Amino acid sequence: MSSSESLVEHSKRRAAFAAVDKHVDSSVRVLGVGSGSTVVYAAERLLELKKQNKLHPQLVCVPTSFQSKQLIVESGLTAVDLDDLPELDPGSNSFASIDVTIDGADEVDSELNAIKGGGGAHLREKLVANASKKLVLIADYRKDSSVLGEKWTKGVPVEVSPLAWRTIKRQLERLAPESRAQTSAAGSSTTAHAFEFAHPVAELRQAVRKAGPVVTDNGNFILDVSLGRIHDPPTVEHLLKMIPGVIEVGIFSKMASEAWFGNENGSINCRLPQTKAAD
Repeated sequence: MSSSESLVEHSKRRAAFAAVDKHVDSSVRVLGVGSGSTVVYAAERLLELKKQNKLHPQLVCVPTSFQSKQLIVESGLTAVDLDDLPELDPGSNSFASIDVTIDGADEVDSELNAIKGGGGAHLREKLVANASKKLVLIADYRKDSSVLGEKWTKGVPVEVSPLAWRTIKRQLERLAPESRAQTSAAGSSTTAHAFEFAHPVAELRQAVRKAGPVVTDNGNFILDVSLGRIHDPPTVEHLLKMIPGVIEVGIFSKMASEAWFGNENGSINCRLPQTKAAD
């Protein structure tokens, strides 16, 4: 590992530690544990806090993948399934059974919309994030961008049914970007592009050390859908999910409340959604 790579890993570790220290204390009863290389450092910090008796004595953790479940178990913490949890506040208008989830990301834009699923765990990651009061993202500076698709060029991971993946691929590639109506100050209506490319390009994700496609923890395939820059993440997420056979999409729109980044020089920074930070 080069000195620059070592510095990035150091900053990723610092970012993960900072996020855990801010959001996980003895009041947190249920914690969502995400997936990815940066989350390994979050698990390391959780183990340290456990040894210092700074965690809730009955803390339970909800994994988002096989990897994160192993991290939880190896840290001596208790892993539980999402469906085993009671609702935190039955009187609330929104459902939540998890106090906070800390997860990684492949790319995060200025509003903290994110692309996730590079590791193929985005279905469970979104289920856990959706059931959380708060989603906190941790990553390195290479994942920090102003617009989704600016730095992550491998496409949006889309988990699909193996039964008709070719049909789903064809339908994805027929989507058009002219999907967002805008009204000017004068009252005239124009159509804006939700994404950059004239048509998406979808590729079946292939396994590295086995013949054939990647199979997710849920028994499905993944299509990596290249769209260019994504100007309207909520609209693109909706367009992709509306195709029958699409199980989940690796765009996380308006879900994260905070993101921590490890920088190239070893420093860290925390970001809020741009609109919220401007308030």
